[in-house]
Amino acid sequence: MKLTEINKELLELAKSLGISVRKEKGNFRSGYCLVNDKEVIVLNKNASLETLSSVLAICLAPYSDKIYIKPVLREYIESEIQNKSKEESDKIQISLKDNS
Repeated sequence: MKLTEINKELLELAKSLGISVRKEKGNFRSGYCLVNDKEVIVLNKNASLETLSSVLAICLAPYSDKIYIKPVLREYIESEIQNKSKEESDKIQISLKDNS
C-alpha cells in the first residue's frame, strides 16, 4: 500500500474513533492533545507526508488493541512505534556520550 493510501486510511481511522484531525500552519511539532476535553491530533501542514503519517500512526497506536485495524495499517503503526523507540534510544545514547 502506498504512503498516500496509508495516510488516508489513518485519517479515516482517527475519524471513526471520534478523534478530530486538524492541519495547521505554524512553528510547532505535530501531535496529540486534548482541547476542551476533546481528542485532537494537530498536524503541521509544512511537514512531509512521511512525518504526518508517522505522527498519525503513533497517536493512534494506543487504540490499536481496542478496534479492528487492517493488517497493513497495524504493521505500519507497529513499525512506526519501533522506529520512534529506536530514535529515542539513539538520542539517549548520544546525550550520554556528550556528558562523558
